[in-house]
This record gives sequence, C-alpha cells and structure tokens, in this order.
Amino acid sequence: MNSFEAAAILIVLLFAPVMLAAVERNLEACFFALGIIAVTLGGLWGWQLARHAATEPIPITIAVIVAGSLFGLIRERLDRGFVRMRAAMPRSLLTALTIFTIGILSSVITAIIAALLLVEMAGLLRLGQDKREHVVIVGCFAIGFGSALTPLGGPRATLAASALTLPFTGLFNLLIPYVLPGLVAMSLLSGVIARGEYGGAVDVRVAVREDTRQALVHGVKVFAFVAGLVLISEAYGPLARRYVTMLGGDALFWANITSAALDNTTLVALEFHDMDIDRAREALISLLIAGGMLIPGNIPNIVSAGVLRIGSRVWARTGVPLGLLMLGIYFAVLKLLG
Repeated sequence: MNSFEAAAILIVLLFAPVMLAAVERNLEACFFALGIIAVTLGGLWGWQLARHAATEPIPITIAVIVAGSLFGLIRERLDRGFVRMRAAMPRSLLTALTIFTIGILSSVITAIIAALLLVEMAGLLRLGQDKREHVVIVGCFAIGFGSALTPLGGPRATLAASALTLPFTGLFNLLIPYVLPGLVAMSLLSGVIARGEYGGAVDVRVAVREDTRQALVHGVKVFAFVAGLVLISEAYGPLARRYVTMLGGDALFWANITSAALDNTTLVALEFHDMDIDRAREALISLLIAGGMLIPGNIPNIVSAGVLRIGSRVWARTGVPLGLLMLGIYFAVLKLLG
C-alpha cells in the first residue's frame, strides 16, 4: 500500500462517517470493506491474520446477541421492578444508583444494550425533557467508563485488550482505579440533575425494540465492525508505530480529543501498536472521556441520541464542557501520579 492509497483510505475512515449519512448508517459494512481493501493493497493477507480477524470479534458478538435477547425477554419485568423501586426511594437516589449500575453492567452486557437500558430507565424516572436528555448524556459518559473494563464492553475495549495482549481481567486491573471515580462522579451528577418529585412528569415509554432477531442483527454488525478494525489495525500498524511514537504522552492525551467527533474505536485501532502499558492507559482514558462529548464519539451516544432524538447541539452543550472538565481533572491526576 503506497502513501497515496494509505492516505485516501485513512481520510475515508476518519471523515466519511461524519460527513456522509449513508456511511454513518452502514458504518460496520463500510469499515469491514475498508479493512479488506487496506490489507489487500498492503499485500498482508495470510492465514494468521484471517484467523485473527475471524476469531477476535466472537466473544463480543456472542455477548451482544445473548444480552440483547435477554433484554427483550425481561424488559417488562425490568420495568415493573423499576416502578416498585421508584415508589421506595427519592428520584435523585434512584437515578444515581441506576446510572452507576448500568455503567458497571455495561462491561458485561455490552455498551449497546446498556444504552438501550439507559433510555428505557430514563423514560421511567418521570423527568422533564431537558432533565431526561441531560441524565442520558451523563449516563453515556458512565457507560463509556464502565464498558472499558472488559473486552465484552464494546469494540473499543476488545481492540485495546487485543493490541495490548491483555487477559480478560487485564483492562479491569489497568483501569479500575481511574474509571471507578469517574463512574461514581457521573452517577452523583445524574442524581443532582434529576432531583425533584416524581409527580412533575409522566412515564415515557421509548420505542425500543429488542428481540432475538434484532439482537442477531446487532451481533452481525458488531462482528463486521470489529473484524474490519482488526484488519485496519494490521494494515496501518507500521505507520502507527512510526508516527504515534513521535507524539509525547501529553500530546497524545490531548490529541485524542478528536475522538469526540471521530469514533474512538477507530483511534484505538490506529494508535495501539507496541505501546507501553502506562502510555496506553493515559491514551485510553482520554479516549473514554472525549468519546462522550459529541454524538459520533461513542456507540452509546449514537444509540441513545437516535432513540430519544437528541440533537447534536443539545448533546454538545452538555457533553463538551463536561468532557473538557474531566479531561483537565484526569490529566492533572495522571501527571501528579506519574
């Protein structure tokens, strides 16, 4: 793959989902096709790479299908249980506990299903529209944190664990001292936003459909997405080793703010090559936070905004200042502990 071909594919990879609605709607197929093209042009095909691309997505694909099917089966029971909890505790406390629980569970049930659960529960908190949108945006930051704790959480975590050759619990051990405070902070913030009485609004049953068929569709899409990114990561490995290493740790931390507008899973695929563990942790933390700032940055944002019809400007008014504040705090803490 020559420089022109590499640059052309990279431009399409990074900017086409933001600029072209058709690509955004078919992101998984687009990335899978780009991965095949990049590896083919680079002459990198081999049995080991093909096996890696075919097997790496299997655990998260199974998790998406199983969790999605279960969500569809027990949705009504979850709603009834949530209503009983609503009668037993104040809205601020219930909201904080809900966001924390969904954030932690996202590491097992996947970020996609966690986002569906988030919008479902937010609809039953009897929040006004503004408060509901703010709680969901903050909740997506929480899912971003929690889903990074295991390879089952989402494609970003799957690729990061693979690139760093970590065992199943490796991401948890690497990130939990940093992720847990952020998850608690987002939970408390959501509780503050939701304070007030339940009587101020009514239940909002969102149009979330998730059954075995939908879960299978999501699973196939996730498989194609991860497989494509595995191929892209292999194709751009030499370039990443050359150019990413030219950036200092601090520069890379702040450069990753671009993941607010560019899917941060893509940046993981491009960046995480031969990284030492401390630098990888800093880069991953910045991606987790920046990914929540705008809708395109993370899968839960896209799912939640689509279901609740949250506009990009509305999301940015909450997500950007909150993300910048957290980036500043985490940067200071990482330098202090460094």
